[in-house]
Amino acid sequence: MGSHRGDHDIAFFEAAVEETRKVTVTAAGLTQFPDADGPLTPGRYLIQAVGISAGQDCWLHVGQFAAGVALAPAIGPVVGGPKRFPLTTSVPAIETHVLSGYSDQMAFQLSAGANIVVYVTRVSTAIRSVAR
Repeated sequence: MGSHRGDHDIAFFEAAVEETRKVTVTAAGLTQFPDADGPLTPGRYLIQAVGISAGQDCWLHVGQFAAGVALAPAIGPVVGGPKRFPLTTSVPAIETHVLSGYSDQMAFQLSAGANIVVYVTRVSTAIRSVAR
């Protein structure tokens, strides 16, 4: 019978600043992130939008990674929808979990206006096994 660590119940992910990626989101359409790099590593992520203007939304859309397959646009007949969140001047950042096979790809889309920069930082990883 295996041992059970209670910290897995309390905090599945442990804090550790990992990598940060800079994504330029253009007003031209949907910016996929990542694709050539493969799926995002599971963990907790901080997503920060810089340079958002008043009245401009940067839609974050998460979904299951599939190489060469784009996530659906967030702007159109249905604004928002499942697995989407607007980054705005009032709420320019969000923290979220990336789960393998569920939310390991992101896309960003501007509602209007000029380009912005989004920083995607992994701020935790799965708790590592500790030899005892």
